[in-house]
Amino acid sequence: MRPLAVLTSILVLFSSTLWAADSAFVGTLRPSGVVLANAMTLPDGGTVRSGDSITTQPAALAVISSPSWGRLEVRFDSEARLASDRVLLARGAVVSSRLPVEVAGFTVRPENPAHAWFAVAQRNGRLVVAAHRGNLLIASTGALPVLVPEGSVASQGQEQDQPPEPEKGKKKRAAAAASGGWTIGSLSHAASIALLIAVGAAAAAAVAGLSLGGGKEATPSPSF
Repeated sequence: MRPLAVLTSILVLFSSTLWAADSAFVGTLRPSGVVLANAMTLPDGGTVRSGDSITTQPAALAVISSPSWGRLEVRFDSEARLASDRVLLARGAVVSSRLPVEVAGFTVRPENPAHAWFAVAQRNGRLVVAAHRGNLLIASTGALPVLVPEGSVASQGQEQDQPPEPEKGKKKRAAAAASGGWTIGSLSHAASIALLIAVGAAAAAAVAGLSLGGGKEATPSPSF
């Protein structure tokens, strides 16, 4: 009976190892410009995993393709860390097709992961979430999720180098309060926000060359 017990333990351990491997984030990195993974440069097509920190220099772009989580872009002058089921944005901007984004105590995730393409940015004291394809949910501890409809942008805070916007009345304050402090508007009227999320000028020309396959997920949005 002892050999059987040992064999059973080995099988359990092997199964647990496989499950852990399947639950970890694994992706392929395509860089444009100076992109660092754990403070080191990786070759084009290098593998990144859960726990890796991705840093892009000004005018750089990192495109990560994952079999489980689709496409993730780390935009210019940004820093993000990969987790098993999300990306942790420290600064800058990321764009994702399915992988949720955690930033400043908020978690942004697509309502329908099969139909999503969204951007999240934290620059100069301002948070911006843009729902290009599919609805988004912004969750935080102790608050109801905030819905960002497709084609909308949600923002919080004011850029530190910009003067405060003039007060536009009680309706705007009430709407922001009802949305957990987020102001939600149409992407078609958010051209100024593009500067927070856009790829750098030098990297924009290389975006087309970083396509990782067919379909809409392989087409980045240079403006957001």
